[in-house]
Amino acid sequence: MKIDWASLGLVAVTTVVAAVSIVGIFSIGVAAMGAADTRAARGQSVGLAKFAGFTCLAIAGVIALFGIYLIIPAFH
Repeated sequence: MKIDWASLGLVAVTTVVAAVSIVGIFSIGVAAMGAADTRAARGQSVGLAKFAGFTCLAIAGVIALFGIYLIIPAFH
């Protein structure tokens, strides 16, 4: 049995980059939602912060669902 180390390394690097990206986008969304709550408590406008938060959370969700779609062969 021969292991293609270059391909294994590529998969490992891609996995780490994807995981860090999804967690980062989700974290930015949570931080934006927290900032919106803080601004609301101060009586300031929260429109842009909430929009940014929901957008980041939606992007992270779509990426996660696309990953599940790729993993489960019954979906395609």
